[in-house]
Amino acid sequence: MPRYILDEKDTRTVFDIEKGAVLVGRSAESDISILDLRASREHCRVEQHGEQFLLIDLGSQNGTKLNGHLVDRAALKIGDEIAVGNARLYFEEAPPPDDIEFRDTMVTSPEALQLDSGSDRLARLQRVTMALNSELHLDPLLRIIIDHLVEVSGAERGFLVLSQVQGRPQVRVARNFEQEDVEDADASFSASIVARVQDTGEPVVTANAVEDARFQDTLSINAIRARSVMCLPFRQRGQVIGAAYLDNRLQMGVFGEAEKDTLMSLVDLAAAAIERARLYEENERHLAEVEELNKRLELRVETQGKELVEVKDRLRSAGQPEGVYPQIIGESKAMRKVLRLLDKVVKTEEPVLITGESGTGKELIARAIHAHGPRARMAFLSENCAALTDTLLESELFGHVKGAFTGADRDKKGLFELADKGTLFLDEVADMSPDMQKKLLRSLQEGEVRPVGGKSIKKVNVRIVSASNKKLDRLVREAEFREDLFYRLRVLTVDLPPLRERKEDVPALVDHFLKLYTKPGQSVKAMDADVRELLGAYDWPGNVRELENEVKRMVALSEETISADVLSEHVRRGARGILDPDDDTPVRNLLELVEQVERHEIEKALRVSKNNKTRAADQLGISRFTLQRKLDKYGMT
Repeated sequence: MPRYILDEKDTRTVFDIEKGAVLVGRSAESDISILDLRASREHCRVEQHGEQFLLIDLGSQNGTKLNGHLVDRAALKIGDEIAVGNARLYFEEAPPPDDIEFRDTMVTSPEALQLDSGSDRLARLQRVTMALNSELHLDPLLRIIIDHLVEVSGAERGFLVLSQVQGRPQVRVARNFEQEDVEDADASFSASIVARVQDTGEPVVTANAVEDARFQDTLSINAIRARSVMCLPFRQRGQVIGAAYLDNRLQMGVFGEAEKDTLMSLVDLAAAAIERARLYEENERHLAEVEELNKRLELRVETQGKELVEVKDRLRSAGQPEGVYPQIIGESKAMRKVLRLLDKVVKTEEPVLITGESGTGKELIARAIHAHGPRARMAFLSENCAALTDTLLESELFGHVKGAFTGADRDKKGLFELADKGTLFLDEVADMSPDMQKKLLRSLQEGEVRPVGGKSIKKVNVRIVSASNKKLDRLVREAEFREDLFYRLRVLTVDLPPLRERKEDVPALVDHFLKLYTKPGQSVKAMDADVRELLGAYDWPGNVRELENEVKRMVALSEETISADVLSEHVRRGARGILDPDDDTPVRNLLELVEQVERHEIEKALRVSKNNKTRAADQLGISRFTLQRKLDKYGMT
């Protein structure tokens, strides 16, 4: 069983303790209790590991010495001396009491403590610095500071005053030697001494404040009955902002010059630590404010994002496109489908093939693709491939050099070169000759052009948007159009519906063209109700272009109000006009014509019969089975 011999206050106590860990400190729960105020409540511990015993410092404020040297962790051997403050603890063996010069190792008064000098003082300040640096928040840091001041000085109590309220110093923290908060702190210290130190910037030390002539008229000194008092100025950035007030109400002469010098160094360290803690907490507040603002911003963005998604979902459910295309007029289901497809097409730079009957607005769609796409700031050029001979078309597309052919009196850049980094719209590509199809394919594959009659090759970067009113896939099957060129042009496809399939757009188109062809300064002409009805009933084989020309005619021929008598004869006759042998409109494909007539009459029969298919079939003169087949065939179910 290990033995510990404690010498303290001229008293020797022997402890025989059989434990794996022996706690030494000022706490009443310690296995070996130390009375010296410089001992921490849990100062050090001796641990047994097999046959070896280890001394471990528990982060004490004044350190643990083994045979005169400060240690954090060390092995013990028989006869070793452990110093805790002025107490001496021997392991297993101790020198006889007569061999110990207590007067050399202990203070003359048991209650008055003296600070060691030299290396011990420096080591103590280093430990205090480590403790101060371990805490970044102000309130716990102030408690650490005052606890160190009390323990190092041997004071009974300590007060830290950092500000004044209405002329009276205000205590920020007050603690006693048991590291407990002092009750009624503001009335437990001498405010006059603190004020004196703050005004002069000089420390005050008195061995007996009650009898000190400097404080005879100070009521607080007599009320507190303080004996030993030390008050040190607290400085930050050269300014006195408070004071550290220490006292002992029971003993006189506790504080001397050694204590004052050491504690002034400690107070200076504490002031720097407080400044650092204030800056740290200020940064924390700023960071918290920024974090709160970020959270609010994230919440706002998230909320707006959800609202945007909801709006887009509603638009999609309603069949509305995301983009805005003011140059394209149409709210019908068929046109909303086209515009939703445009939303995706305009975001790319891939070639686009636009299909649809003549007059459906293919060039308008091409311009929208360019205007809303990534090349919007660059050139948009167009060419009708059906309007030129091969020689002229090749020259228009690729350019020519001087003397390449008769009339070529100077070099000319082609549309490919002029549209470099922009968009080139090729209308009616189905009418190209096989030879021109081959040359166009080579340019698209290589990304380069060679002017007619020239030898140099020029690199170009052009987005191709092409259009055709013919079924290119059918021409490919009939070997009238190159398959490789077809797939090169048709990376993306936009199919425009004829006007007869989106008649609900006719009123909006009519109003648009009326405004367009009304002369500046004149008001838009009114229109009779039967005119709108006739315009809506007609199938418009020439599509939007035919409607535009009809409105232009109406504006030119009418007076203040547009009446039915200014309409073209075939428009007045409506759908029957397509069977008029004197009709001067272009010859149309019979299969398309039959489909148009059947669609028109089926729609009318269903409308009249209120969607009763049996009655509709009777009116059409066909069986209900035949009607159903035609509905399925034309996708009208």
